[in-house]
Amino acid sequence: MTSNQLSNEPTCWQDENSHLSDDLSGITPESLIIHIIDDEESVRMSCDFLISSLGLSTKVWASALTFLQQVNICRPAVIVSDLMMPEMSGQALQVHLSQQDSPMALIALTGNGEIADAINMLKQGAADYLEKPINSRRLQEALACAQNLTLKRATLYDIKKLYAQLTDKEKQVANELLEGNLNKNIADHLDVSVRTVEVHRSQVMKKMQSQHVSELIQKLVMLGI
Repeated sequence: MTSNQLSNEPTCWQDENSHLSDDLSGITPESLIIHIIDDEESVRMSCDFLISSLGLSTKVWASALTFLQQVNICRPAVIVSDLMMPEMSGQALQVHLSQQDSPMALIALTGNGEIADAINMLKQGAADYLEKPINSRRLQEALACAQNLTLKRATLYDIKKLYAQLTDKEKQVANELLEGNLNKNIADHLDVSVRTVEVHRSQVMKKMQSQHVSELIQKLVMLGI
């Protein structure tokens, strides 16, 4: 896989194999894998030791491209990545993750003179940045932030995929339910029968995997509908 081939991949919420709703309920922040990416072995081993000592699962990678070749980026996880690497930099990795709507949360490792680049990455969706040498307390804070962020993103992307399955008419009914309208009012607004609204409403609840209207509304609110 080359950096050019990466741009042709479908985004996570468009990928038919990336559905997460059946799996997210069993995932906790502490169970997430922490991927460590750095071209310097000494840095990889040091980070691995620090993070493993916190009781977290880790995997180490010598390059961002190797990581992308072997890891499903549509799954929630945390990445601790160096900024300056050959083949693909940490900044290019973050751009790719954002373009693919990956839920993964990246923590950038910065050296002297790289703070401006790290700030740039925050604007592009990175969770946090750490200056070398890594401070243990800051590491724990950054990891906690990234763990929560990746789970929140995974939930959001899963809901986005569910919503994309709705027909235009079902989306109209969903929006009416979000406004708190009853079936009769919805029927009047859409100029259809109450029975038609009931059928669409049933499909909305099924496709959005919602047992109650309150659950549906929470999901729609997360989407910013």
